[in-house]
Amino acid sequence: MRKRLALLSLAITSIVVIAFLVPLGILVKNQAQNRALTRAEFFAQSIATGLGVAGSVGGAPAVDPELAEAVLDAFSDPPGTSVVFANGIIVGEPFEPSFNLDQAMAGAALTANIPGGVEVLVPLVSTDPRIGGTIVVRSFVSSDEMSEGVSIAWGMLIALGVALTAIAVAAADRLGRSIVKPVTELSAAARRMGEGDLETRVEPEGPEEIAEVGEAFNFLARRLEELLETERESVADLSHRLRTPLTALRLQVETATDGDDLVSLLADVERMEAAVNVMIEEARSPSRSSDKAAKADLGAVVDHRAAFWQVLADEQGRPTSVVTEPGDHQVLVSADALGAVVDVLIGNVFTHTDEGVGYMIRVRTTGDGHSELIVEDDGRGFTGSGALRRGHSSSGSTGLGLDIVARTAERSGGTVRLGESSDGGARVEVVFGKPKQIGATMPRQVATSPRV
Repeated sequence: MRKRLALLSLAITSIVVIAFLVPLGILVKNQAQNRALTRAEFFAQSIATGLGVAGSVGGAPAVDPELAEAVLDAFSDPPGTSVVFANGIIVGEPFEPSFNLDQAMAGAALTANIPGGVEVLVPLVSTDPRIGGTIVVRSFVSSDEMSEGVSIAWGMLIALGVALTAIAVAAADRLGRSIVKPVTELSAAARRMGEGDLETRVEPEGPEEIAEVGEAFNFLARRLEELLETERESVADLSHRLRTPLTALRLQVETATDGDDLVSLLADVERMEAAVNVMIEEARSPSRSSDKAAKADLGAVVDHRAAFWQVLADEQGRPTSVVTEPGDHQVLVSADALGAVVDVLIGNVFTHTDEGVGYMIRVRTTGDGHSELIVEDDGRGFTGSGALRRGHSSSGSTGLGLDIVARTAERSGGTVRLGESSDGGARVEVVFGKPKQIGATMPRQVATSPRV
């Protein structure tokens, strides 16, 4: 925008300067020509008048070359001035007679263009015998004399035009900077806010309209921060209220008599308490862009969570298969978030399929070097096209599970695809983003009970 304003100012100023200076330059040239011709006509007429007066005074000698020289001397012998007698004698600056001289001898005063300049011819016609017939006073003005001072004047006009144009462009550039600078700062602040810095503010400046936009941005940032703070507190309060039933559950578990069941139940309660504490901590902590730097080993997390679910799969008679292909499977997702993704995908199998339905988990590397998690089962597959839409579920659940998976993948720079397994069941492919530089890991392949 700043560049466009400068170019627009340059174009407009150039048009105005040209429209002003071109006629002025022509006027200067015409004035210089008129000044030179006027001077030549003045000398020619004055010398002719002087000759006539000198020749008509009683007792004065006849007008002859000597008298003509005396008159020219009286006028300081103007350059280019000559006196031509009827017999062809030329007094003063010699020249090559032209057709114009014949017309002047016939009594016609004229100003005519000739090669190299302009000649002014003033005849002196008299019947007085002392005048000696028609005498012509010729004054010549060269082309250089007619253009004397024009080049300097044109140079000054051009310099003035360039100076005016430069001043206009500089003023337009300064105006453009006053407009562009606050807009650029506003754009940078919007990007920082999009990256999670909710304390970003701008200093309203520039034109009134731009300053109003800056004030509106600051108001929006403050309002957004207040809304997010309210939301974090609401989630924290909700998470905190879960501690009461958890405490009651712990008390009931501690009264159990079976030792093995007691240990298992206490472990589950502790994991639930830890999860609630994490929820409270995350809810009260503003999001930071540094969370994007977290990374974890997808294969290791899958092995860990698959082993946790394997116990329940064995109880329900579900054939399972967990395969991690050789290669590096570091992804831009924290281990906790990865664990939540794996739990959602495996939990959906247990929730939406009958007992005895098997599932397969695979970790592999895609063609572009990203790590991919595939979970498929032998169930009935997806019954609707909106499974990834938040809050949507065709099976009576909350509809948040696959949405969590999709958002986790997208935050890492990946994506989620839903499809159908080879046995007609559901297939979920989750591609994660990877760090730019990661260390090598040992290839491994882990398998549990074989799939039927």
